Amino acid sequence: MNRLEFLKQILAGFGGFWLAGKRAEAKPAEKPEPVSLGIMPVAGYRYYDGKKIENRIKPGDKARLKREPENKYDRDAIAVYIMGHKIGYIPRRHNPVIALMMDQQANVNATIAYVNKEEEEEGRVWVEVSV
Repeated sequence: MNRLEFLKQILAGFGGFWLAGKRAEAKPAEKPEPVSLGIMPVAGYRYYDGKKIENRIKPGDKARLKREPENKYDRDAIAVYIMGHKIGYIPRRHNPVIALMMDQQANVNATIAYVNKEEEEEGRVWVEVSV
């Protein structure tokens, strides 16, 4: 095979792909795995409804986080709700970054990590926060 024949074959190969209109099919983007921001105790547990429902709370339950920017004690306050009951807050030392993410509409989620009914009230219920 001489150089001219070789080039013809190469170009024919590329042309065949181009003429056939073959394109790689776009795959839908996979949903990324959640990234944990940490496991933390629910603060202020003794002051809210946690005791009323703690027999129904179990690991894996979804919790709802609600920003409270008008909270007079902490402008970064994030309340934790389970089954429609407020059970406390994300601890103050953890909430600045999480509050900023929530304020920027990030999809921040919380799940009950564990419940220890033998622990003092501030360490009875722990949540895992993730984005």
